[in-house]
Amino acid sequence: MPMAIYILALAAFVVGTQSYVFSGLLADLACDLGVSVSTAGQLIAAFAITSAIASPLVVSAVSRFERKKVLIASLAGVSVVNLATAFLPLFEWFLAARVLVAIVSAGVMPMAGSIGASLVPAERQGQALGMILSGLTIAFIVGVPLGTIVGSAFGWRATFVFAAVVALAVIPAIAYLVPSSAADKAPPKSDWSVVKKPIVLLALFLIGTSFIAAYPIIAYLGPIITASTGLEGAGIGAMQSAIGFGSIAGLIIGSILADRRGFLPNMRIMYLLFALVLGVWSIVFLTDTPSSWFNIALVVVVIFLTSATLIAPSPAIEKALVQADPEQSALTLALNTSVIYLGQGIGAGIGGLVVGSVGFATLGYVGAGFAFSAFVTAMAVKTR
Repeated sequence: MPMAIYILALAAFVVGTQSYVFSGLLADLACDLGVSVSTAGQLIAAFAITSAIASPLVVSAVSRFERKKVLIASLAGVSVVNLATAFLPLFEWFLAARVLVAIVSAGVMPMAGSIGASLVPAERQGQALGMILSGLTIAFIVGVPLGTIVGSAFGWRATFVFAAVVALAVIPAIAYLVPSSAADKAPPKSDWSVVKKPIVLLALFLIGTSFIAAYPIIAYLGPIITASTGLEGAGIGAMQSAIGFGSIAGLIIGSILADRRGFLPNMRIMYLLFALVLGVWSIVFLTDTPSSWFNIALVVVVIFLTSATLIAPSPAIEKALVQADPEQSALTLALNTSVIYLGQGIGAGIGGLVVGSVGFATLGYVGAGFAFSAFVTAMAVKTR
């Protein structure tokens, strides 16, 4: 794998880190700014919603420029906005800053994926895209926790300074170690007609459904862990680390399969397994022994498998989007990012409705239903 692929993974690491770097100190932020924790949580929601809307629009707007230059400019913008955010006095200004940084960072993942795919032959694009995506996962294992440590030592505002420094540090590596391709010298303008292609529509439907299926559980994972294991505080944090390790396992397996098997065969088996894993969440609540070591181990395993089966289809889906029209890969990958954020929001909303009406125990069956619909769709379609 070219060194540039690993450097591009650092760009993904920046996005993952700066997106949630302050989440571990949300209560401190809320206290200092004079708002409730639930209100402070709107900073995360505002970023996700704006990212969903902005990603394809920003990529379309900058399509005439060289992808590497857009990537560097985006990272520079992320650094500047996060540094400025650290010194803002009012919550409303913080909210505006999160909206701004979502717009500024909207081009990072699509450009990184598009550049990475252009640097390897078609038969290795799945592994290259999986490697780049691993930067997001590592951000949740390393970047976000480090930001929390920095914020705990120097105050919650230091988390934004930390995010700014991380973004700035990656720019020289991209500038000097990521090559510019001939196609970058005269990149094509975005052609939205690519969205009409059946493979693109299918890929976007599948990735969106993935996150709609998983986020009723992931959005409420903290209280779910407490309800199913009796653990709180640091115990929840320790168990949440299984998300990162499961995601890495999913990326490794998904990247290999993306280059060795056809798209539809991959999707069919992956979404069937995904549905089965999500259904196990409802079975967990039937054990009714929250403090037992068996139940704790069971929940850790299910968290690991949930994140692994959620992420495993991503390399194959991104590869399909790139190969649908390589010249429009930045746009299709931007749409992929947009649909993921929309799926997270819809899934979390559905989870709230389910928890409020019938409780946690049904969440697994609800998620499994959505995942199974993706499996049925993959079985029904004929596109390659």
